[in-house]
Amino acid sequence: MINKRINIFLLTILIIVFSCAQKKDNSSGSSNQESLSLNKGDYAVEISTSKLIWTGKEVSTKQHNGTLNIKNGQIIISDKGLISGDIEIDMSSINTTDIKGRGKDRLDGHLKSPDFFDVKKHPVAFLKFQGNEKHFSDGKLKFDGELTIKNISHPISFFSTIENVNGKLSARAEVTFDRSLYNVRFGSGKFFDNLGDRLIYDEISIDVFIVTA
Repeated sequence: MINKRINIFLLTILIIVFSCAQKKDNSSGSSNQESLSLNKGDYAVEISTSKLIWTGKEVSTKQHNGTLNIKNGQIIISDKGLISGDIEIDMSSINTTDIKGRGKDRLDGHLKSPDFFDVKKHPVAFLKFQGNEKHFSDGKLKFDGELTIKNISHPISFFSTIENVNGKLSARAEVTFDRSLYNVRFGSGKFFDNLGDRLIYDEISIDVFIVTA
């Protein structure tokens, strides 16, 4: 009889402990949904301090890095918390930063040529995006939009951190796109066979850092 009472007592304790742990887990899960409060209005992108850093990789594990300049841009936050942005990218500003000298000059020229981004015909690329500050979670906000390169447009999605800093907006994001969708064919396995170690991956990533004026 005593053993039976002890077993019932232990079972009751286990149920209480499990219930408390479950409540704790649920509360911690709900805390992941954070609130984001941004000042409403129109913000112009500060060209001199905003940065675009690109990375391209080859199958041989070799990669190159460089920068692109923003030509113009704005971010608009509505009274309802809708966030929209429009960025113009100066493609003629393609600049390789991981090499110097003739190698750098050759690569910069090649990337600007018709083999890649054909900047004489298509000097500007466009990134448009929109999000909702109510969908801010785990420190990031999801944006959906459209990327236009060489007058070809495709949908794109990415996550960004965004915050108010002394009345300005500061945002960081990593945007990855498939160059083959924009008819950038050189070294692409989707257009050429038997490239071997000359294969260049189609995915190009851009680290975006935007500050508004």
